[in-house]
Amino acid sequence: MSTEALKKTEDIGIIKSWAIKHLWPVDRVYDDFASPGGFTIFTDGEGIRLTDITGKKYIDCFGTIMTNSIGYGRKEIADAAYEQMHKFHFAPDHEPSVPKIKLAKKLADITPGTLSKVVFGLAGTDSIETAMKIAWKYHKICGFSSKYKIIGGYTYHGSTLGAMSTGWRPPLFTWEDYPPLLPGMVHIASPYCEICDFGLKYPDCGLACAKQVERVIQLEGPDTVAAFLDVPIPSTAFIPPTEYWKTIRSICDKYGILLILDCVQSGFGRFGKWFACEHYDVVPDIMVLGKALTGGYLPMSAAVVRKEVAQKFEGGPEVALKHSITFEGHTVTCAVALSNLEIMERENVVENSKNMGQYLFEQLQTLKKYEIVNAIRGGLGLNCRVELVKDKQRKQRFSPEENAKVMRMLKEKLISVGLFGLFANPIPIIPSLIITKSEIDEIVIGFDRVIGEIQNEICG
Repeated sequence: MSTEALKKTEDIGIIKSWAIKHLWPVDRVYDDFASPGGFTIFTDGEGIRLTDITGKKYIDCFGTIMTNSIGYGRKEIADAAYEQMHKFHFAPDHEPSVPKIKLAKKLADITPGTLSKVVFGLAGTDSIETAMKIAWKYHKICGFSSKYKIIGGYTYHGSTLGAMSTGWRPPLFTWEDYPPLLPGMVHIASPYCEICDFGLKYPDCGLACAKQVERVIQLEGPDTVAAFLDVPIPSTAFIPPTEYWKTIRSICDKYGILLILDCVQSGFGRFGKWFACEHYDVVPDIMVLGKALTGGYLPMSAAVVRKEVAQKFEGGPEVALKHSITFEGHTVTCAVALSNLEIMERENVVENSKNMGQYLFEQLQTLKKYEIVNAIRGGLGLNCRVELVKDKQRKQRFSPEENAKVMRMLKEKLISVGLFGLFANPIPIIPSLIITKSEIDEIVIGFDRVIGEIQNEICG
């Protein structure tokens, strides 16, 4: 069935009915998904723009869940996949292919410090689990089998049992439906000054968020803690204090604990550097990557391990990592990832993220003229958030129903595509890293118009 044919009203209705009948919608309530306007079927994309099944055009302000670094419709990527498929598509028995070897070498070259050994996966979620398994086995090899606990903040790391046990943050993701979770997961306050869990003000706080980590390690027993796991900078655009991550690195070193950084969302230029941890000059023991590794063209993730940790696994069966995913390091996906990274380097995409991110953040400040704009977060790369409230003086937030209406108003005005099923507020503005000033101006002008309408209609 062609795109042109699908534009017929009756055909669109049939496709939508199949979606409601046969798809299990993730990250959203079924009743909302099944309601009129509850989902959008996209058929075409070019640059930062998308076209839906009716021919309506949108600007993708969410970067396809933060994967879309180089934009839609890159023929060079498709050609790389096509060429590799014609040679051979999948190596048997996990034998290394040339694209897989080249990609591992490339990741070793661009990641900081001595990160140099790569275990591939399919999504950030399973590579988080890979990182935890590496940490557990590492300590066992070193003679510390009692080290099994993982300490980390209430941050989303994925939806499999192990990943979600490490810490979902309410209200967006919660865990009460899935007990029992993995034992040994210890959660601590997050280092975000805007929402300080201690009610303190930086720098007078004395970096209480970092000091609590050492206190928790001492309470749990250093001989029981395997790793500290968190994101260097969250997608919510809260920026940790400058010295936070170096302090955490020194604490981990002091107690023989591995530092795992989840850079699934913050890797590959999103925060204006190749990897967000570079803002803090910190190298983790294991860095977890995903999303923009392939520009979103095919699913792939990776756990990249420091040489000093990986060397412990070199030897016979007793030190081998018992781990296998059928499609890890898929030959075609590796070819696509290599093409994506080549484009990013050639077009200086990371530098563009830095420059355009600052420009976006500055232009969004104009929205503060509206009473319902409570905060604008960002300033590091193309990762900004606009928080709307019903009443700024009383800090009254929108109800879920009002949030849903806000998201639909944005969508109807062709401004944004993102987590509409989740009624995301603060609203993410996380576009492709190839965005231009004129496209940013278009986004800001659109938001300005719609936020004015929202203020009049919902709060007026």
